[in-house]
Amino acid sequence: MRASFAAALLALVLGGCASVAPAPPGALEGARPAANWTLQGRIGVLSSEQNMSGHIRWQHRAESDDLLLTSPLGQGVARIVRDGAGIALELPNQPVRRARDADTLTREALGYELPVAGLAWWVQARPAPGQPFEATRDGSGRLTQLKQDGWTIDYLQYEDAMPARPRKLVVAREGLELRLVADQWTDE
Repeated sequence: MRASFAAALLALVLGGCASVAPAPPGALEGARPAANWTLQGRIGVLSSEQNMSGHIRWQHRAESDDLLLTSPLGQGVARIVRDGAGIALELPNQPVRRARDADTLTREALGYELPVAGLAWWVQARPAPGQPFEATRDGSGRLTQLKQDGWTIDYLQYEDAMPARPRKLVVAREGLELRLVADQWTDE
């Protein structure tokens, strides 16, 4: 069960391990995404086969990512590391899986590729650069919904602090839904 939870989270999170460049055209005015940040929060995966939840700690740097997924009780479920050598996936009681990129690792771990490279952008309420997207905004100009690469991202709540980052969002595609609650954002 832990391995399937990790695999589902891996499918949605791994591709998000990408460096963050300046905001693409159409992004929120006056706010630039941070290049280095840490997100801590809660994550849930809903599919026809399972309904799982846990905690996430994602430390993002332009040159690396370190993402730790834990069960609701704090037990490590998966650790994903991106650095100059590629991507590594650590699961309890299993050998470390390595690949040069997220697409290769998801193909090896899941049997198919999931092109979700936009997640590092989406959690900051930004469309991934260089890809077409559709965006719906509220009266303040904040994204309420983003559609990109076959995914629909619904922004349910933003932080009160400035810059206002998403606090609650849902990322959905073809019978798979990821719910993320960001309890703490830290720019570094």
